[in-house]
Amino acid sequence: MHTNSTQWLLEVDKKDIAYIVSIFEGYDNLAVVRTVDPARSIIELIISPDYLEDTQQLVDSLSKELHLRKVKPESLVSASSSKFIVDCKA
Repeated sequence: MHTNSTQWLLEVDKKDIAYIVSIFEGYDNLAVVRTVDPARSIIELIISPDYLEDTQQLVDSLSKELHLRKVKPESLVSASSSKFIVDCKA
Protein backbone atom coordinates (compact mmCIF):
# COMPACT_ATOMS: atom_id res chain seq x y z
CA MET A 1 0.00 0.00 0.00
CA HIS A 2 1.17 3.51 -0.78
CA THR A 3 0.81 5.49 2.43
CA ASN A 4 2.17 8.85 1.32
CA SER A 5 0.35 9.02 -1.98
CA THR A 6 -3.09 8.91 -3.50
CA GLN A 7 -4.01 6.39 -6.15
CA TRP A 8 -6.58 6.91 -8.87
CA LEU A 9 -7.69 4.17 -11.20
CA LEU A 10 -8.71 5.24 -14.69
CA GLU A 11 -10.24 3.30 -17.54
CA VAL A 12 -8.81 4.55 -20.82
CA ASP A 13 -8.66 3.44 -24.45
CA LYS A 14 -5.84 0.96 -24.87
CA LYS A 15 -4.47 2.94 -27.81
CA ASP A 16 -4.06 6.00 -25.54
CA ILE A 17 -2.02 4.43 -22.73
CA ALA A 18 1.40 5.25 -24.22
CA TYR A 19 0.26 8.81 -24.95
CA ILE A 20 -1.02 9.29 -21.38
CA VAL A 21 2.22 7.90 -19.95
CA SER A 22 4.27 10.27 -22.11
CA ILE A 23 2.19 13.27 -21.03
CA PHE A 24 2.70 12.46 -17.35
CA GLU A 25 6.41 11.81 -17.92
CA GLY A 26 6.63 15.32 -19.37
CA TYR A 27 5.41 16.71 -16.06
CA ASP A 28 8.22 15.54 -13.78
CA ASN A 29 6.99 14.20 -10.43
CA LEU A 30 3.32 15.01 -11.10
CA ALA A 31 2.21 11.37 -10.97
CA VAL A 32 3.51 7.91 -11.74
CA VAL A 33 1.43 5.97 -14.26
CA ARG A 34 1.25 2.19 -14.34
CA THR A 35 -1.00 -0.25 -16.13
CA VAL A 36 -3.04 -2.25 -13.62
CA ASP A 37 -5.25 -4.27 -15.97
CA PRO A 38 -4.09 -4.35 -19.60
CA ALA A 39 -7.12 -6.37 -20.72
CA ARG A 40 -9.52 -3.69 -19.48
CA SER A 41 -7.15 -0.77 -20.16
CA ILE A 42 -7.07 0.30 -16.52
CA ILE A 43 -4.21 2.54 -15.44
CA GLU A 44 -3.26 3.75 -11.99
CA LEU A 45 -2.02 7.24 -11.20
CA ILE A 46 0.14 7.34 -8.08
CA ILE A 47 0.03 10.95 -6.94
CA SER A 48 2.00 12.86 -4.34
CA PRO A 49 -0.29 14.85 -2.01
CA ASP A 50 1.43 18.05 -3.15
CA TYR A 51 0.31 17.46 -6.76
CA LEU A 52 -3.31 16.37 -6.35
CA GLU A 53 -4.78 19.60 -7.69
CA ASP A 54 -2.36 19.78 -10.63
CA THR A 55 -3.02 16.14 -11.48
CA GLN A 56 -6.78 16.72 -11.38
CA GLN A 57 -6.37 19.66 -13.76
CA LEU A 58 -4.33 17.54 -16.17
CA VAL A 59 -6.83 14.66 -16.02
CA ASP A 60 -9.69 17.11 -16.63
CA SER A 61 -7.85 18.53 -19.61
CA LEU A 62 -7.03 15.09 -21.04
CA SER A 63 -10.63 13.98 -20.58
CA LYS A 64 -11.69 16.62 -23.11
CA GLU A 65 -9.74 14.79 -25.82
CA LEU A 66 -9.58 11.18 -24.58
CA HIS A 67 -11.82 8.62 -22.92
CA LEU A 68 -10.92 8.72 -19.19
CA ARG A 69 -13.21 7.29 -16.53
CA LYS A 70 -12.44 6.85 -12.84
CA VAL A 71 -12.84 3.27 -11.66
CA LYS A 72 -13.59 2.17 -8.12
CA PRO A 73 -10.98 -0.27 -6.76
CA GLU A 74 -13.72 -2.66 -5.71
CA SER A 75 -14.64 -3.20 -9.36
CA LEU A 76 -11.24 -4.68 -10.17
CA VAL A 77 -10.42 -8.29 -9.57
CA SER A 78 -6.76 -9.25 -9.71
CA ALA A 79 -5.97 -11.48 -12.67
CA SER A 80 -3.82 -13.73 -10.48
CA SER A 81 -6.35 -14.24 -7.70
CA SER A 82 -9.93 -13.55 -6.72
CA LYS A 83 -8.95 -10.86 -4.19
CA PHE A 84 -10.16 -7.33 -4.75
CA ILE A 85 -7.57 -4.63 -5.20
CA VAL A 86 -8.43 -2.30 -2.34
CA ASP A 87 -5.31 -0.26 -1.72
CA CYS A 88 -6.26 2.45 -4.22
CA LYS A 89 -8.57 5.41 -3.84
CA ALA A 90 -10.91 6.23 -6.72
